[in-house]
Amino acid sequence: MTERKKLLKFDDNSYVHFVTTGTYNNLPYFRDEECCRVLLEELEFYRNKFDFTLPGYIIMPDHIHLLLWWDKTEKSDLSISKIIQGIKGATARRIINLKTSGSLEQMFEATSEPFPKNSKTHKQNIKYPFWRRGFYDFNIHTEEKLTEKLNYVHNNPVKAGLVNSPGDYKWSSYKHYFGIPGSSGIDRGADAPRYPVKLKK
Repeated sequence: MTERKKLLKFDDNSYVHFVTTGTYNNLPYFRDEECCRVLLEELEFYRNKFDFTLPGYIIMPDHIHLLLWWDKTEKSDLSISKIIQGIKGATARRIINLKTSGSLEQMFEATSEPFPKNSKTHKQNIKYPFWRRGFYDFNIHTEEKLTEKLNYVHNNPVKAGLVNSPGDYKWSSYKHYFGIPGSSGIDRGADAPRYPVKLKK
């Protein structure tokens, strides 16, 4: 792999997006590890497609937090809506098509009204609502705020009582920052950006 040369910078035109979005009716679809793996694969796909950087992320059972950055002077036509729409649409299609049996399919049937078969969404192979509509986008303009949000993201599963330490949680970028084996992250290896942020262990 070639080393990534782009360095994160903060100015009026180039900042980190802190994005939060959740599942339909706050259902815990991401307790299913296969759902988490599909989401990570789509994050990787769209990161490569749009060439953005992912300084941090976490996949919680019913919501996700993503920190995304790209140089807006180089990619003025790229928007956060375009990125999130792509990730959410592809993830929903793949997961709903994969889960044709078992507990997740039962959850879909018990809690979601299927889209009408003649609807645009159904024609895109999204049979049930998977994501909550829309997303929340907070713009980070300083390194200090980036550190604050990364610590917040990585401590989500501790506050939720899922693990005792952020390093024990599988579906986050925490292990990447501290070089802990077993990271499920996507900004890994020689092309992984390293930022001068002071994270809590």
